[in-house]
Amino acid sequence: MLRCTMGVGLMALIGSFQGLLIDGNSRQIADARAVLPASIRIEERFLDLNNLDFIRTAFPKLGVLSIDIDGNDYWFLEKLLDIEPSVISIEYNPSFLDRSISTVYDPAFDRTKKHASGWYHGASLAALAKLCGAHGYSLAAVSDGGINAFFTKTGSLDPKAAWKPSVLRGKWSDTTPEQQWDAVKHMPFVQV
Repeated sequence: MLRCTMGVGLMALIGSFQGLLIDGNSRQIADARAVLPASIRIEERFLDLNNLDFIRTAFPKLGVLSIDIDGNDYWFLEKLLDIEPSVISIEYNPSFLDRSISTVYDPAFDRTKKHASGWYHGASLAALAKLCGAHGYSLAAVSDGGINAFFTKTGSLDPKAAWKPSVLRGKWSDTTPEQQWDAVKHMPFVQV
């Protein structure tokens, strides 16, 4: 799911919040249409690196870019960073520990088909921090559940110190991040 929004904070509360939600899953699209306001444009579309350019024209200025794709997150962010959003929210893969790695780009990426565990997807927090840092962004926060990272131009967190395991992943699988890494470490990675 890729979300682009403009008009954060108070503007969202008073109704001038606008957004674009893109998802390739028809059930999630139906749910979004049922609960989101009309100011959010909702598109059912499977994204790849060749069809991201329409996002650039959606808003003259982008407040929040939120990427949760479960596969090509790093590669989409790399292509969209020049939009210069105020805030970047992106899912990181805590199973990759502190390695600066991403999965290999695949336009038809499906995490459950790539590895039965579903743990082979996306990029590590270290890789995302390095990519964002090259564009003037720094880590500002990591979600309590240990799966989403937030980058801003004024962030100041050390990714290694801020890294957290996924609470839910550990709970439903009864595994540690180190055990998760052992299960996928043989898969192809790109060192970044």
